[in-house]
Amino acid sequence: MSASRMQDACIIAVAGLALWLSNGESVRAESLRAGGTGAALETLRRLGTAFATFEPDTRIEVVDGLGSSGGIAAVAAGAIDFSVSGRPLGPADDASLKASLIARTPFGLVSANSNPGDIKSDDVAVLFGSTTSVWPDGKPVRPILRPRTDIDSHLLVSTFRNMASALEKLRQRAEVPVGATDQDNARLAEGIAGSLTAMTLAQSHTENLRLRFLSIDGIAPTLENFESGRYPYGKDFYLVVSSRSMPALDRFMAFVRSAEGIAVLRNNGSLPVRR
Repeated sequence: MSASRMQDACIIAVAGLALWLSNGESVRAESLRAGGTGAALETLRRLGTAFATFEPDTRIEVVDGLGSSGGIAAVAAGAIDFSVSGRPLGPADDASLKASLIARTPFGLVSANSNPGDIKSDDVAVLFGSTTSVWPDGKPVRPILRPRTDIDSHLLVSTFRNMASALEKLRQRAEVPVGATDQDNARLAEGIAGSLTAMTLAQSHTENLRLRFLSIDGIAPTLENFESGRYPYGKDFYLVVSSRSMPALDRFMAFVRSAEGIAVLRNNGSLPVRR
């Protein structure tokens, strides 16, 4: 078994145990079990809370720590009922799964620095890769990495010029920390003076993080700028389900695309995708 498959198997086992324990709390309520990308977990909880006002006997149980690939694997194994993924399904994923794009959120750069300022998009790789990079107040930039296979690493490389080589150079520096999950990344960024890392507006907003976004090419990553196209950098959220028939899940998916669900998404840093 490959290392990645072993990791997915461990994630699924942990998810199954957590959900088995939580199921004992309420045998009457119908539960939909969910997980996935850390950037969307708090948004998912807020959608679940709003959904419960219409269906009080149906609750959304959210499992932490799965990530996009782990969430997809957990849906395929039946450990959870659906996941929210930061990437579309790929050829290595179970062919019986289905993914629907439900929302997009601005993707950008954050820091614990109180005034990180503005940066040109062509200079992002230099800000990350140079050992002499400083913030506008002269304090050193201290970058945080994500794992090579993480979606945010791929997004950085595909979004900004020369990022692949900059990140590889960073990986050779033993002192540069790595945020294994979106929540680990946030904790590191909040705790390191002068931190620099990639993050979505959805996560920063819903988790009330003490971090500030850089503007890029003079444009801040607000939802308004993203919707108008002025700020072009974003991350997609996909809702991944199996082929099993689940009426409660169908109703939840309909709620996400309803006026009430759209309001929850917008109020929490995500732009709904109407289809």
